[in-house]
Amino acid sequence: MPFTFYQLAWYFFIYAFLGWCLEVVFCTVNSGQWVNRGFLNGPVCPIYGVGMCVVLLALWPLVHNALLLFLGSMVLTSALELVTGFVLKKAFHTTWWDYSGQPFNIGGYICLKFSLAWGLGGMAAVRLLHPPVARLVEKLPQPLGWTLLGVLAAVLAADIAATLTTLAGLERDLRELDRLATALRRGSDAVSRELGGAALAADEKLEEGRRALPGRLASMQARRDLLRAALLDSRLFGPRRLLRAFPGMHSLRHRESLEGLKEELEKRLQQRLRR
Repeated sequence: MPFTFYQLAWYFFIYAFLGWCLEVVFCTVNSGQWVNRGFLNGPVCPIYGVGMCVVLLALWPLVHNALLLFLGSMVLTSALELVTGFVLKKAFHTTWWDYSGQPFNIGGYICLKFSLAWGLGGMAAVRLLHPPVARLVEKLPQPLGWTLLGVLAAVLAADIAATLTTLAGLERDLRELDRLATALRRGSDAVSRELGGAALAADEKLEEGRRALPGRLASMQARRDLLRAALLDSRLFGPRRLLRAFPGMHSLRHRESLEGLKEELEKRLQQRLRR
């Protein structure tokens, strides 16, 4: 193997951080707002770290062949993105990005445009970026390097645990929002039937009907609004960050509730921009 475990561990963390920087810049330029882009809370995108380690291990002998390096980088990184998207979808019943609107896509997980970009990026990273990164790692005293790696690994593990806890909470809250929405629809339909078709024809009658909702329905509405507000608060960590980081996220089980949260978050962000 052309690289030691020590070197690969450092390459993983360095490129995970650089990948996070790239994602943040890309999303900030596109949205006009700073976004902590990434699956985890910290400044790392592990898929970039894993991707570069895979490319280095598989393609280092081709470093002087630009065409093969480009093609190999494109295939390997696209395969990694495809597998990662599929695994995340199966594990969390959620699609985190969606290229369905792009031409020549596969299942919405990958598309030709970004595959070409990953190929060019991988080739440039291996030939231009990696040499100074490798020199930096070599200059770091190994006792200090191992200590720092231990700290970084512990922080990464804690971040993964915190993110999984957030996702479990989001799944629970979306399920509760679905339950409340179903109950409110049933209750509103019952009230509408009592009011009669004529009452539904005028806005003032509709308002009277809303005020006539039983106390239990009003309580459920309050519960729904409070739950949505809690999910969209201003905390740095939590569901709000994930919704901002992955605007193309779609839930397979709770699509309506998640889309409602995304729409409300977008309204809040637009209101903030207008101030």
